Amino acid sequence: MSQPSSLSTPLTLEPGEVHVWYCWTAQCLQRGLADYYRSLLSAEERARLLRFHFEYLQHEYLVTRALCRITLSRYWQMHPSDWRFRVNAYGRPEIDMPGDSAPLRFNLSNARSLVACAITRSADVGVDVEETDRPGETVGIADHFFSPAEVMALQAQPPERQRQRFFEYWTLKESYIKARGMGLSIPLEQFSFELDEGIRIRFAPVLKDDPDVWQFELHQPSAQHQLAIGVRCGARPHAIHVREVVPAPELLYAAV
Repeated sequence: MSQPSSLSTPLTLEPGEVHVWYCWTAQCLQRGLADYYRSLLSAEERARLLRFHFEYLQHEYLVTRALCRITLSRYWQMHPSDWRFRVNAYGRPEIDMPGDSAPLRFNLSNARSLVACAITRSADVGVDVEETDRPGETVGIADHFFSPAEVMALQAQPPERQRQRFFEYWTLKESYIKARGMGLSIPLEQFSFELDEGIRIRFAPVLKDDPDVWQFELHQPSAQHQLAIGVRCGARPHAIHVREVVPAPELLYAAV
């Protein structure tokens, strides 16, 4: 796939905004797109790509990395292949620039059919996507992952609503621990979401976190998918924008 010559003007992202871009992996199966995506990867990413034994996992990983690189370059004039990343002590990827000079913060999530990338200027942000029609137990394992209050609220739902509520809780909890950058080192039962009147988080005292500085949203890209965003917004709520995209070079370049 050919690339026009010059980077376009970066998209505007205000300090009080979160932009979330998601794409369907099935729409990124064109050979030209896959070849372009591979051209963006670092040597380490290419090596990791080859370690996936199943083609669908390779494609999922490839689209995730491409969406990340292309999305970052829509906000900052750097070629998608030039971004460098590091991981924090808990494995969360971050932009690798000297000191604290990274111009953007991001978070990624991927399911077999859907990939998402959340971008902020500097706020802690987490995103999670799940396929709600995937096989396997859900409601029956809630007491292994949710707080007692969440389990009670889940069981109080009508039976036909319980599976959807399970994934609402699941994606919200994932978005929080990802925004914190600590993953499953934060016990999932030590914080709870209340969903009956908006979305509110509550913490066990041991977490020493303030629910008033957190903001969460739920979105359904399709009837079979759940997406959640969590952002440490501080005193003012952020404007959260969620959009669908097919990551491609024409998003980045303008003809000379």
